[in-house]
Amino acid sequence: MRPILSTATGERLRSVILTVWRTGFLLVPTGLLLIASLRHPSGNNAMLWMGTAFQIIVCVLAFANRASWGQPIGPSVVTLYLIALTWLWFGDFVDDWYNHFAKSILLVIPLAVFGYQTLYESGAPAMRRANALAQRLAQRQDWPSDLQACRTLTEVKALRAALSLDAAPALALLQHPRLEVRVAALAALEFRKDWRPGQAELVMQVAQRAEQPALRAAAVTALGNLDDRPLVETLAQFLHDTSREVRKAATEALLWDTERRWSWIRYAVRRILADPLFLNDGPLLHDGQLLTSEAVKDLTAWCAEKGVISARAGMTLGAHFNRALNEQPDAKLARNLRGQLGDPHTPAILRLELARVLQYHQELDGPTLEKMLDPANPAPIRLISCETILIDQSDTRLRNGAMTALRDLARLPNREIALATADVIQRRLGVDLGLGLGQPLPPIQSKQAAEITRRVMHWASQNEPAEDEDERKLEDSRVLAG
Repeated sequence: MRPILSTATGERLRSVILTVWRTGFLLVPTGLLLIASLRHPSGNNAMLWMGTAFQIIVCVLAFANRASWGQPIGPSVVTLYLIALTWLWFGDFVDDWYNHFAKSILLVIPLAVFGYQTLYESGAPAMRRANALAQRLAQRQDWPSDLQACRTLTEVKALRAALSLDAAPALALLQHPRLEVRVAALAALEFRKDWRPGQAELVMQVAQRAEQPALRAAAVTALGNLDDRPLVETLAQFLHDTSREVRKAATEALLWDTERRWSWIRYAVRRILADPLFLNDGPLLHDGQLLTSEAVKDLTAWCAEKGVISARAGMTLGAHFNRALNEQPDAKLARNLRGQLGDPHTPAILRLELARVLQYHQELDGPTLEKMLDPANPAPIRLISCETILIDQSDTRLRNGAMTALRDLARLPNREIALATADVIQRRLGVDLGLGLGQPLPPIQSKQAAEITRRVMHWASQNEPAEDEDERKLEDSRVLAG
C-alpha cells in the first residue's frame, strides 16, 4: 500500500514545486537570450551577451531578496520578459525561426500575465466564486437544528472569505424563502467593514423587520463594524430587544470598540442597565477591546445611583476588571483596584464586585483584608475577607479577627447573610451546618434555611462571653421569622 503523505510533508512538497516553477519561469528570458547568443553566426554579438549578463544579474538579485518571494510574480514576469524582448529585438537581426519563436514567447507570455493580473484585480474571479458559493448555499438541504451553528458551516466560512470585494452575492440570499439560508448569508457578513452605498441600510431593514430572533441577531452581528454614527445609534436600539439572543448580539456588536463609539451609545447603554425587565441578563459581556477609561468612569458613576442600574453597572465593571486581570496581569491595576475597594466613598455595589474579582485573582493582601473586616463594611465584603483569610493567611491576629467577624455575621438578623455565612463556615472550618456538599444554597423561606440559620446562630454563641439571654432569644426569633 502506498504511504499517505502527512499534511506537513504535503505542504513542504507543494512549496518546493512552487519554488521550482517560479524560478524556472523567471529564468526563461535568460535562457532564450543565452541560446540566441550561442546561435548567432558571428558568435560574439556583444548586445546579446550584454543582455544575457544583465538578465542573470537581475535574476540573482531577485532570488537573493527574500521579500520578493512573498510578492506576486506578475510584475516580475512582465518586467523580465519585456526587457529580454528589447535586448533580442535590437541585438539579433538574424531572420530565422528561432528569432521569431523567442520574440513570440517574450511577447505573448507577459501579455497573458498582464491580462490575468488585470482580470484578477478587477475582482471578477472572486465575484464568480462568491456567486457560486452563494448558489451552493441556497441549494443546501441539510441544515443544523440550531441556527447559531450555521455560522460554523464550511460553506459559510468559504463564502465569508470570498466576499472581500462585494457583499452583493450574500445580500441576494436575504430574499430566500428558507430561514436557514438567510441566517447563513448574514453569518457570512458578520462584522463586515466595507459596505457599498445602501447595503448596510438593507441589512438594517432586515434586522428591524424580521420576526425570528435568530435572523435579527445575525443581522445585528453583520453590522457590528459600522463607522456611521446614525446607523450605530439605530443599532443600539437592539439592546432593548425582547429576545435575549438579540440583546447579546447587540452588546457584542456595539461594545467591542468603545474607543470610538462610547459617546454614540452611552445613553442607550445606560437605559438598558436601568431597565428592571433585563436585570437577569447580568453584566454586559463582549469580546474585542476592553472598555475605555471614559466608559469605566461612566459605569462607576452609575454604580452610585439607586435601582437596577447600580447592580448591573457594578457587574459589568466586575466582568471588565476580571478580564483585564486575566489578559493583562498588572500590579498597578491590582493596586488601583485595592485602593478603590478600601475607599469608603466607592459605591458599595462596586466594592463588592472588586472584592470578588481580587479574591478570584488572589490579589487581596493583609492590610486590605484587615480593612475589609471592619464592621462598617457591607456584610458580603466582610464575608469575602473572612473566607480569604481562612484560606490564605497564617497571621493569628487576622485569623482571630476573621473568626470574630464570622460570629458577628452569623448573628445578623438576615437569613440570606446567615446562609452565606453558614456556607463559609462549613466549607472552611469543617463544621456541619446541614448544607449539601456542592449544592446551591436552599431558598430563603424554606424550612431547611430556617434550620441552618438556627444552627449558625448556635455556632456563633459557642465560646462567646455571656450575653443577655432574653435579648438573644428575641433576636433569634426575629431571624427565624425571616
